[in-house]
Amino acid sequence: MKRQRNHFSSTIFLFLFLFNFNVFGHDSDDGKMTYTSKNIIGFENIFDNAINTQPDQEVFGYLKFPDEINDKYPLIIASHGSLNWGEHHLKYLELMRQAGFAVFAMHPFDSRGTTSTVGDQINLTLETVIWDMAMALKMLWDDPRIDNRKIYAAGWSLGGSAVLFNAWMPFQQEAFEKGESFTGYLMWYPGCMALPDVDDWDKDLMQIYMGAADNWTPPKPCIELVSRINKMGGNAKIELYPGAYHTFDGLLPLKLWPDAYSFAECEFWVSGETKTVYAPNKGEFDFSDPQARRRAYETCAIKGKVMAGSSPEYQNAAYVHLATLLKN
Repeated sequence: MKRQRNHFSSTIFLFLFLFNFNVFGHDSDDGKMTYTSKNIIGFENIFDNAINTQPDQEVFGYLKFPDEINDKYPLIIASHGSLNWGEHHLKYLELMRQAGFAVFAMHPFDSRGTTSTVGDQINLTLETVIWDMAMALKMLWDDPRIDNRKIYAAGWSLGGSAVLFNAWMPFQQEAFEKGESFTGYLMWYPGCMALPDVDDWDKDLMQIYMGAADNWTPPKPCIELVSRINKMGGNAKIELYPGAYHTFDGLLPLKLWPDAYSFAECEFWVSGETKTVYAPNKGEFDFSDPQARRRAYETCAIKGKVMAGSSPEYQNAAYVHLATLLKN
């Protein structure tokens, strides 16, 4: 009987998540907001007015408010990973909403008819999601319902990488005109293996959650980044869960993902000067060319070794940590 009650409670909560954020179906426009972004290929095409050469794209997301009525709300802008929104993401979104935050759930995949980027990080690029997130901030910055002194970015995997790049000051200087900036950055297993080689980061809170055994987006470069940021006076933190893999907080069991790339052996950098991608001892890669980009991945990324899935011990650890964080 107790197990039946728990299952019933879980089903009710899941229904509420789906109802509030309309993640799996778009039969309702309640809370839907559209805005103009770009389809970008090549980091260099974000900078020095090259963004104007990239095609426009109308994108959308869903903005949901807490039940409590206020004049203004703090906000969290959130984006999913390479498999679109999943049930475990919704638990976090509802936690954020229950904590008093308005939540804007971005839909970079659904806006473009994309279902997944697993095994193909080119059909919808990281640069595109970075820009989607920045344009969402611009759209909501002057919304009279939003307290723009307290706007956080949040993301999982691909979305977490987009959050990370939104914390890079040269990007903020390029994307924003009115002083827009996130108050903090919340990331679950982001990719830290293709970072700018100039450590010029926002000094606001950067919180990372990662499995120590993650071989999809390896934790080592994230750990090193956190250390460098803090030595420069930043406020970066990382929660590292021993033995846990990518999507340790998900509902799917741990398994091999044969089509996913393991980036554990990769060391890419984005030049702070030219914004092009290079690898030590391998030279520069043209990430604006899809085939050249694929060849760059194939110099180090390996298919058939990625493990991902739920960690029985740490499945709820980041959720509990975030719940405490949002109270402060």
